[in-house]
Amino acid sequence: MAERLNAKCRRVLAKMPMLPKAAKKRTETMKYWIRIPVALLIFLLVIRSASGQNSRLATASDVARYLAGMPVSDGSPLAALTRDPQWLAHSNAMNQSFAKMETRQLSNIRTWRETMLNPVIAPNRVCLYLFGGPDFLYANAFFPDAAAYVLQGLETVDSMPDLLTLPAQALDGTLQNIQISLNNALNYTYFETKDMREDFARSQLKGVLPILFVFIARSGLSIAKVDYISLAPNGAVIDGFRSGTRGVRMLLDDPRTGREKSLYYFTADLANGSMSPGILRFCSNLGPTNSFLKAASYLMHEDSFSTVRNLLLGVSAAIVQDDSGIPIRYLTSDRWTLRFFGSYGGPIELFKKYYQTDLSEDYARNNPKPLTFGFGYQINRRTSNLIVAVRH
Repeated sequence: MAERLNAKCRRVLAKMPMLPKAAKKRTETMKYWIRIPVALLIFLLVIRSASGQNSRLATASDVARYLAGMPVSDGSPLAALTRDPQWLAHSNAMNQSFAKMETRQLSNIRTWRETMLNPVIAPNRVCLYLFGGPDFLYANAFFPDAAAYVLQGLETVDSMPDLLTLPAQALDGTLQNIQISLNNALNYTYFETKDMREDFARSQLKGVLPILFVFIARSGLSIAKVDYISLAPNGAVIDGFRSGTRGVRMLLDDPRTGREKSLYYFTADLANGSMSPGILRFCSNLGPTNSFLKAASYLMHEDSFSTVRNLLLGVSAAIVQDDSGIPIRYLTSDRWTLRFFGSYGGPIELFKKYYQTDLSEDYARNNPKPLTFGFGYQINRRTSNLIVAVRH
């Protein structure tokens, strides 16, 4: 641009008529003073042009699609990054993984949901998914019509940096780390907390946001807004990271319905001695909810998690869970109608002490319909169990 403006100035000056010597001297002086503002103008135009290329930050939806290995919007500042060979390899890997996930799990969940779940619940209630970490993929698969989702885990929420400011090596490492972090979730239907913490700690993009972004994009939703928040002791939402329970709130656009919905994720320990009053009061005000429990480490089988167990029993209109959630003895027939699916042969070896004799008897007595997808720790559909509890 600077060279083009200089050339134009030279052409204009060349066409000027010859002047007398005195006038020529005055003209030379004028030329000197003209050059300064012209040079300044050229400098400002070049700076404006250069800064304009980087002044527009990528949208949250484009960041999500980039991390998910999906094409970004036309004109996105991230478009150039999607031509990098490392990103193309990441995109191919993600496409293959999610295609397998769709065939093996998600399509079967949708069929089961429409025939077995939606007829007995109100699908548009808030989905409350505790102990699930950033597993929005399954929350949305089971409850796509929810007005809002509330997720919780031990993993932290960290602010998302501008991807354009990260070195290429850091971006490549982040993409590889996303694939590693998603391995369990896509192949075994759940996250392992210890592995997830280690995976997140290695990346330039720390915390749960990258995984949440990937699941949102791969679920076909776009992100309209991202707010970092905290919970006051009375359960009120406060803008920014403050003391107490920290989290994130996102507004999502669902092109399937044309409606906007909210997604909350909070970092919180739900043990009796550690559970903050903020998250307890926040969740208590959500009801009636459709609560979701999967691969919950059998924590609510212990007395040390009685507070959150009582919370869910009180706030839920319906509970969809495997045997690792609330013990069946608390879902009494005077308050709950139970429907059983799959088969129950007991927990995996790691949790074998949580075998439920009464649940085994329920399965033997009810002759449940088989599942066409794996659920929870029992990743094989033939050995998975799923319980739907609906409050009277």
